[in-house]
Amino acid sequence: MPHQRSLRPSIRAGAARAVVGDPHARIHVAPVGFEVERVVDPVLTERADRVYLLTRESDDAAQPFVEEVRRRLSRAAWPVEVRLVRTDIWDVFGALAELRKIFTAERRTDRHALDVVPIRVNVSTGTKITAIAGTLACMLWKGEPYYVQVSKAWYSGITPKVKSVNDIVARIDPVSVYELRAPSRELVEVLEALDRRGGRLPKRELIRELGLDRPVEGTGHTPSPQAQHSRLRNRLEPLENRWGFVAGERSGARGRVGITPQGRLALALFGRGSPAPAPED
Repeated sequence: MPHQRSLRPSIRAGAARAVVGDPHARIHVAPVGFEVERVVDPVLTERADRVYLLTRESDDAAQPFVEEVRRRLSRAAWPVEVRLVRTDIWDVFGALAELRKIFTAERRTDRHALDVVPIRVNVSTGTKITAIAGTLACMLWKGEPYYVQVSKAWYSGITPKVKSVNDIVARIDPVSVYELRAPSRELVEVLEALDRRGGRLPKRELIRELGLDRPVEGTGHTPSPQAQHSRLRNRLEPLENRWGFVAGERSGARGRVGITPQGRLALALFGRGSPAPAPED
């Protein structure tokens, strides 16, 4: 298959499983929908050590497919550790949060780390939402997305059933992504402050929420109201004009500021508790 990488020797049958966080372990992440081969084939082809299967929290019509994937991976010639991750596969924020946990646990949050095997993320299975979340995760952290092309689909009827053959895999293609850079920490703090207060605040209250009215460290001097608004403006201008994460409802000191849908997505990606990509002011 294309996109061959130089990796450490695979774990032999009967050997101990790779420890979570081992930078050389081969890790795959695959949402499971109504597919079997598209999930299993890449894991076996690349002799993965561990695979995280993303599936719905409850009432999952794809549960038979999840079980079939687990059954086939259990028959591999080496120990493949399978971990189920329950999430709402239609919620990009929830899927991103679960992916963030995986990348953090596996110590793959530094895109520029050397001698680290990137997590491989299947963006051809599951829902379009999980595909978006998986691609974003790879752009942020140490990940490589891939898309599994199939030559023929075998789905029929309203409710798909597990069959002896569900898909015929034609090839597995890497997906090119670019590094996604984050706003600086002080800009993210503005989004967090707005979120704590319901998503919209008058500028005067936002100044207090951010502590911009407190004495300047090292000087002991309390900034004037004009200086306070100037400090806030220096944060709001890039958030609104460059990133589109906030929107001003009225200009001037009496105006209000609200977080945008893009800003809420940025909070899910860059808020406290998330691995930090390279910042950009």
